[in-house]
Amino acid sequence: MASPNSTQQLNSEGATSPTHSGRIVFSGLEKRFDTPDGELTVFSDLSFEIAEGSFTSIMGPSGCGKSTLMNVIAGLLQPDGGVIERGGEPVESGDFFYGYVFQEPRLLDWLTVGENIRFALRAQEVPPEDHAGRIYRNLELVGLEDEIDSYPQQLSGGMRQRVGIARALAIEPNILLMDEPFSSLDEFTAKELRQDLLEIWKETGKTIIFVTHNSKEAVFLSDTILVLDGNGELFDQVNIDVPRPRSVGDEALVIAESTLMDRFFDHLDAGAVEE
Repeated sequence: MASPNSTQQLNSEGATSPTHSGRIVFSGLEKRFDTPDGELTVFSDLSFEIAEGSFTSIMGPSGCGKSTLMNVIAGLLQPDGGVIERGGEPVESGDFFYGYVFQEPRLLDWLTVGENIRFALRAQEVPPEDHAGRIYRNLELVGLEDEIDSYPQQLSGGMRQRVGIARALAIEPNILLMDEPFSSLDEFTAKELRQDLLEIWKETGKTIIFVTHNSKEAVFLSDTILVLDGNGELFDQVNIDVPRPRSVGDEALVIAESTLMDRFFDHLDAGAVEE
């Protein structure tokens, strides 16, 4: 079992990691909630690093605190303890300017695709003269510039999720938070969107933090995977040190996923998660 403070490498011979400029360091994070049955600790002493401009996935069983951690990073919830540093300087969780992509696109059915993105721009008080350029540019990025006047119900599920990604990017966030964005899609559509997401990430250079239950998805997309156990503890921080571009079925990715899951199930067998 890996130490919570260790960083493991899952790599192929000769592989090199991407180079990123700065780091966001989370040290000793704690989050608790008051419930009718008493205080509930979601996680405590949670420590990890995210390289700015990197693609980081968060994995773990249901109820382990993944979404709570995302909301702490976003500043929607304040941690009850711990320190966050960016570039060596202390920051608050709410200091990160983020775009959020949810499991469901959450588009407004009575607005067109373009109007849905404009709604988000207005909410962020983006100057009106910038709206048209941002809308078109980000729809073009996701391949939907021809659907600007379509309504959400006229689009497929994958297309609606693309609009959700374009909307999140249009506000020009520092960090893109993605909470299981492809889990409700069929595998063919999800596979296509994963590949497109990597192209978008490469083009925009955004820091992406991505929650998933899918180990193949995490290994294919990520520079780093944070693995939480059922007690809200980080027991693995894994670097997927496999060269890009990657292809589904690459032997190095298959080996990386197998090693990742072997370690996870070894951890379960050791009694870290209550049955």
